[in-house]
Formats: sequence, C-alpha cells, structure tokens
Amino acid sequence: MTTQAQPVFGNTGIAATRQEHWLIFINLFVALSAGALASLSAPMMLAVLYIDIWLFANPHLIATYTRIRQISPSIKTHWVLIFIAPILIAAGLTIIALAYEAAGLLALYFVLQAFHVTRQSYGIGRRCDRRLQAPYQRLPYFLIYIFPVWGYLHRSAQAPDSFLGYPIWLPPVPQELASAIGIVAIVGALIWSARLWHCRRAEKENSLFNSFVFSHLLISLVSYILIKDITLGWLVVNVWHNIQYLVFVYRQQQNNIKASNSADELNNAPVPRKSFIKILKRPTAFFSGYLALGAIFYIIADKAGESLIWLGFPTILIAHLILNFHHYLADGFIWKRRR
Repeated sequence: MTTQAQPVFGNTGIAATRQEHWLIFINLFVALSAGALASLSAPMMLAVLYIDIWLFANPHLIATYTRIRQISPSIKTHWVLIFIAPILIAAGLTIIALAYEAAGLLALYFVLQAFHVTRQSYGIGRRCDRRLQAPYQRLPYFLIYIFPVWGYLHRSAQAPDSFLGYPIWLPPVPQELASAIGIVAIVGALIWSARLWHCRRAEKENSLFNSFVFSHLLISLVSYILIKDITLGWLVVNVWHNIQYLVFVYRQQQNNIKASNSADELNNAPVPRKSFIKILKRPTAFFSGYLALGAIFYIIADKAGESLIWLGFPTILIAHLILNFHHYLADGFIWKRRR
C-alpha cells in the first residue's frame, strides 16, 4: 500500500527523475544566490525584490487561478471563493488596519505566508512520495512543518521592528522556547537522515521525494534561522517558493499534454517530431502569459490602493494583501483535493 503513488511531476522514468532532481537543486541555487546578491547593498536588495515580484510572485498568483479552472471550468462551482471571499478578506484587512495599522497587517501576512509556503511543500511532497509503508513514515512531513515553526518562533524571539520597510509586530516568544523547538527539529532531521542512510538502497526509488524534503528543510533553516534580517530571509524563501510553484504547475500541464499524446500513440495517430523552436514555444507561452496577467493584477491593485490613500491608512498595502490572502485561500482549497 502506498501513501500517494502520484509523483510530483508525473513521469517516473530514470531520465525524468534526473531532470526533476536538477529542477529542485537549480531552484535552491537560484533562491540562495538571490539572497546573497540582496545582502550586498540596499539597492541590490530592492532590485532582487522587484525581480521576485514581477517575474515570480505575480505569475505564481495567476498560476493558482488556472489550477482552479482545471479542477472545474464552471464559475458557478466556486462562486463563493471567486466573488465573496475577496470582499470578506478586504473587510477583515480594513478592520485590522484601523486597529493595528501596517504593523498588524504585516504580522498577519508573515505568519500566513510561512504557513502557505509550508502547505505548498507538504502538497508537492505528497505528490512525489512513492514510499511503501515503513517505520517513521510521517517523520519527513513532521519535519516539513516543524522547521518553519522553529523559524517563526525564532523570528518572534528576535522581535524585529521593521519588515519590507514597514513596522511589524510579532508575538513575544522566549528564546528558550524557540531553541527547544529547534532541538526537536534538528533531532528529527538527524533521525530521518540516519534512516535514509540505513535504507539507502530501498530509498533509491524515492530519492526525488527525499531531495525535495531536503531542499525545504535547508531553505527554511537558511531563511528563518541563519539569516538575521527578517526581510532578507523572507526574500530567499519567497523566491524559492514562487519558482517551485511555477515549475510545478507547468510540469503538470505538460504531463496532461503528454498523456493526450500517449493516447494518440495508442490509437496509432502519428505524432510529429518537434523542432527546437517548438520545444521552446510551450514554456515561453506559459511564462510570458502568466507574466503579463500577473503584471496586470499587480498594477490594478497598486492603482486601487493609490486612489484610496486619502483615507489615511495603508490602502496600497491592503490592496496587495487582498490578492495575496485570496491566493492563499484558493491554494489551500486546491491542496486539500486528492488529485
């Protein structure tokens, strides 16, 4: 009996698995490199932040809504999520802004963003988990959650006073509590690593899952614990998270196309060979389309916030957080589905 026999990106061949390994570690390298560049100076930090927003974050948001459409093309099925949820989110954020100003908004954003990143890693992890039932089956999933929890408690114990140029408030947490959770996380990671080493032959088929979990643990450790600045740490994990999701959605779409082509082959329909230009056509159309739609959403949110700034509270921040929180809600709905 398997826990979830559906791999993260579909194909389970040796060549395909090797390619997925490369995607995991390239994404890790890009995120860590972005953090290294951003740490050089304030202008470089701003440049990396804008690259992340325009090239990765906004397309990531659009990718969520295309996945909703794949689940059900009918708007009637999700009309509450599409039309009612944004209104409720806007009302809630306005109340928080009136009561706690920007500090309260960013406090909520920081914890929800950490949870959203964790849930995405959990969802993708389940889709590439091909293990047979064995001892410590749930340990890597426990680690996926405990490392961000440790990171959040560590940030709260640091008590930062600003985030993304705005004031922020995090709940006061004793450093001893954060350290205790950190010990649990490290011990759990060591047990998991020891078990992987002990069962390295049996785990070879599930190496993609293990690599993915390792990348999640490493990025959490670097972003929340090793990097002292809260904004820089957030930027590293955000770049990693955004690229990861875009690649995941693209690969899923390609698997659907490959499944259709396989059906054509079974029906003896001729499948023409593709030129290099045609091979590049799909990823170019995918990313450029999401890039354009994401930019439109971002500009609309920015203009809407600017038009209401006369109200005297951070309406620009609220406008962008409405998009983010609605995206979190929609994504949470998607990950709860079995397929």
